[in-house]
Amino acid sequence: FWVKPQLGVTYLAFNHDRPLFKGANGTALAKAINYAIDRKAMLAQGGYLAGKRTDQILPPGIAGFRDASLYPLKGPDIATAKKWAAKAGVKDGTGVEYYTSNTGSAPLVAQIVQFNLKQIGLNVNPHLFARAVQIDKEGTRGEPFDITSEGWIADYADPYDFINVLLSGDSLHAANNNNVAYYANPTFNKQMRAAALLSGQARYTAYGKLDVSMMNQDPPWAARNNFNDRIFLSSKVGCFTFNSTYSVDLAALCMK
Repeated sequence: FWVKPQLGVTYLAFNHDRPLFKGANGTALAKAINYAIDRKAMLAQGGYLAGKRTDQILPPGIAGFRDASLYPLKGPDIATAKKWAAKAGVKDGTGVEYYTSNTGSAPLVAQIVQFNLKQIGLNVNPHLFARAVQIDKEGTRGEPFDITSEGWIADYADPYDFINVLLSGDSLHAANNNNVAYYANPTFNKQMRAAALLSGQARYTAYGKLDVSMMNQDPPWAARNNFNDRIFLSSKVGCFTFNSTYSVDLAALCMK
């Protein structure tokens, strides 16, 4: 039985095209939600050794990652969350349209989101879809959701695949968007473009700073956890090889 960390992250993406997440009030609300959610309870719905809690965009193990203590990982900080919600001008009973899938732990996580955000005056209305339907809907610009639950595993082990691919305002389209937060902060867009042109340590340092700055100053998401790959093999199987991006090398497996 092997438990191996993957280069991936799950998160609640805030739709910045919607009134709730626009401007300074939207930034304050994004911070309120980051303080309000119970990452420990959410991760527990995935079962034993499902992953590690996080409050950042980049996963540990990818070049440029640096650990920063930004939001609570052991449980919600409702007092601080309420202060940010007040700054956001949240009125008690404000409705929030929440998209997620109808399989696995997603419906259970939706209940936790609903309870957590109720504490800061938000009434979450969950919409549970087949996973393919959720992806199609949230990737369509103008779809009427405020928050969607998402996850990403690296296509390749470079911070560009998380920062630019998932959060650059330069890559927004009418449909098939990966940037389902519809995040287009001009300052950070400029920094993303600059970071993408760098190489070596300068590149990774720039992306590490971007990760922390974005989540601290203008959070596009509430990051929840990084993934573990849980792999159970027969005692007859040998030649086990694991890659944090592509998982088990099936072609390398052999029989003992």
